[in-house]
Amino acid sequence: MRKNIIICVAGLVVGFALGFYVTNAITNPSKLVAAARPAGGAGQAGPLGPDQSAGELPPDHPDIGGGAAGAGEGSAASTSAKAQQAMDKADRSPKDFDAQVEAAKVFYGLSDYTKGALYADRALAIKPRDFDALVLMGNTKYDAGDFEAAATFYERALAVKPDSPDVRTDFGNTFFNRKDFDRAIAEYRKSIAVDPGHLNGWKNLAAAALNKKDREAAREAVERLEKLAPGSPETEAFRQKLDEMQ
Repeated sequence: MRKNIIICVAGLVVGFALGFYVTNAITNPSKLVAAARPAGGAGQAGPLGPDQSAGELPPDHPDIGGGAAGAGEGSAASTSAKAQQAMDKADRSPKDFDAQVEAAKVFYGLSDYTKGALYADRALAIKPRDFDALVLMGNTKYDAGDFEAAATFYERALAVKPDSPDVRTDFGNTFFNRKDFDRAIAEYRKSIAVDPGHLNGWKNLAAAALNKKDREAAREAVERLEKLAPGSPETEAFRQKLDEMQ
């Protein structure tokens, strides 16, 4: 009886570990984004110029008094000097590509995906085929949960640089999150074709294959993971789940 209880508990732990991994350990796009470049100066952003503070604010700039949407209590703009500074710089120079990208990165880093997307969109209006800006926009949409939009920007980025295994894997993740496991697997295979040692590609391939109940694809991925990441919790969980399918 005691042995049966231990087996049951072990099964629950493995099942939980796999479920948690499948839900949370799909490659996080934020890892693909370089750290935001330091803003132009230290401390709080400088005040708006007289022509701006006395008249109409730049589009999407928070109200000076803090009452407008987007500048409410607790927002990134109202609580982060770095965000305020990046935003002011970008709004004052709408044709400055680097300023728009920096603002997008800062807001993305603060999980303000609405403003992150706004400034990434401005950057792409200036340079529509910039790989890093396209990936940044894709990441912003992905982390906001808009996987269809994220897929659009990752696909555009891959048209510029098709041999990026990270972006290819994230492109696959957009299908994984929409439960299109066939397409997800196809994209993961493209990723590992470019980089046979791409760990996240193999992990996500294993997760998608197990969800699809594709035993052969799951076995291939698990066996590769046992070489690339032997003994890791994810590898062990995948192996356990695969053995349950036999």
